[in-house]
Amino acid sequence: MHETQDTGAAKILAILEALAQSGPVVTRGLTVSGLARSLGRDKSSISRQLKPLVDLGLVERDDDGLHRLGWRLFALATQAGDQRLLLLAPPVMRQLARQVKERVHLSICRNDEVLTILSEGPHRAVEAVQWVGRTVPMSCTSSGRALLFDHGPDEIRALLEHDFRKGPGSKAPATVEAVIDRVGRARALGYAAVVDEFDDDLAAVAAPVRDGHGRIVAALNISAPTYRLHKTMNGVGRQISQAAQYLSQALSSPPVPHPPPSKEQHSALPGLSGEMRRIS
Repeated sequence: MHETQDTGAAKILAILEALAQSGPVVTRGLTVSGLARSLGRDKSSISRQLKPLVDLGLVERDDDGLHRLGWRLFALATQAGDQRLLLLAPPVMRQLARQVKERVHLSICRNDEVLTILSEGPHRAVEAVQWVGRTVPMSCTSSGRALLFDHGPDEIRALLEHDFRKGPGSKAPATVEAVIDRVGRARALGYAAVVDEFDDDLAAVAAPVRDGHGRIVAALNISAPTYRLHKTMNGVGRQISQAAQYLSQALSSPPVPHPPPSKEQHSALPGLSGEMRRIS
């Protein structure tokens, strides 16, 4: 056994991993005896190690003596995922911005709206407005549409119908049913593309970013004046889809330390392929 595997922290981690592997599909949790058998330890030591975990909310214990992962652990895991997303996204966004020569944004879902949290891009005389910190509707934006990829028609109706308003652009969907139709078409492509929906003379493409469980946690999107983006939209859509897939793969893989790529390596990444497919 490696020396770190015999530390108190490693023993606690082993308990948490055993509870995670039990999962709701297999069992409703594990008793002290079940954990002891699974880990090859005596019940008294398992019981001592479980008590502070239960007290802190990291593990829950029901009246039948079954233990499962607690609410506080899930809250911490969510925060860790958010931090990893913020760490891994900027290099991918900068690389994509250099390739397409447009500003790239990272957006997340906040109720029935989209919030932009990061932005990277080249310096251009004409750019889309600054989006970071702004919320926009889901119904008429590429990022909103990408964030809805895993929603079925009934879920989209439940989310949007109550306070639905047509977007300000001349080509914005006028009904929730039109949004559902456009989400379906975007899902089939692997990326969402909008032209003159959120605003006239503004075009955008977006693709969803997924975590290690396959859940959509964010969207990468590019917004630019229609006259500049419209003609290359399909190619840019494929590039942003590939970048989102790469970021999703990075989020679901354990960190592997390695030196940053040289300038020669970095400039040799065609279409976010090759070296970009390595998980950092």
